[in-house]
Amino acid sequence: MRSLKDSGEPFYLQIAERLRELIGTLSAGERLPSEPQLAKQFSVSRFTVAKAVEQLVNDGLITRKQGSGTFVAEAPLRREPGYLLSFTEAVEAAGHKATHQVLALKPTAWEPDLPYGEGESLLLFDRLRLVDGVPVARHRSILSARIVAEIGLTQELAATADFSLYRRFEQCGLTVATARERLVARLASAEERRLLSLNERSVVVSVQRQTYSADGMVLDAVNAVYDARSYAYEARLSRQHDLGNQKIKMENGNEISSLQHDDHHGPRLGPWGDGQRSG
Repeated sequence: MRSLKDSGEPFYLQIAERLRELIGTLSAGERLPSEPQLAKQFSVSRFTVAKAVEQLVNDGLITRKQGSGTFVAEAPLRREPGYLLSFTEAVEAAGHKATHQVLALKPTAWEPDLPYGEGESLLLFDRLRLVDGVPVARHRSILSARIVAEIGLTQELAATADFSLYRRFEQCGLTVATARERLVARLASAEERRLLSLNERSVVVSVQRQTYSADGMVLDAVNAVYDARSYAYEARLSRQHDLGNQKIKMENGNEISSLQHDDHHGPRLGPWGDGQRSG
């Protein structure tokens, strides 16, 4: 690693940048030099090194294990808009193992923001999602009791380690075709901190998704909460230079008249268009 420079930039930020370079050459789970070793190497105090290490912990790049040291963290679960994957499919595509723990499968009350008719019988399918045995998300799916009966979803089936709701839909002839999704970052609740082993100021990504079959039938409405350190959202966007025609060209060559419509393409930034914020 390069030596520190007296450039006016705080030493702890320079050390953090050097450690990022080192992490880029290591594999997940590899151990980093100890804080005393780093303090000696950079000729700084352990306090300065600890501050640099803390920044990388907060960024999700490294993890601390009490009594063992500091290690390179697993790469985050990445989501790329345009490809409708289940949690299990996304984790497996990244080369990891997805499992879950069923927290509840029980009747639940209708609420106005759900995409179901008032009075329809609904069930809550609540799961803790794990990647390589580490809890990273909680999924609370609201399903029509009719759909639950059609796919034969039971406590026993739901508890199987490799169960995938999307896979079960398609095994039963219900093709998962489209979804509408909204993401919000917020502080974790007390229960979320307990389930995901987060600290008091941890941030989570809350994802609200409604999934539809090819004929427009609602398959599920899920409120998923992810440890923000294990979730990255990526978008591929392209823009036609001439916006005078009110059109944007997408990567597949299709054009959409975007500026006069409510359809949203790409990540939504901020609450604009969602009504006035109080305060």
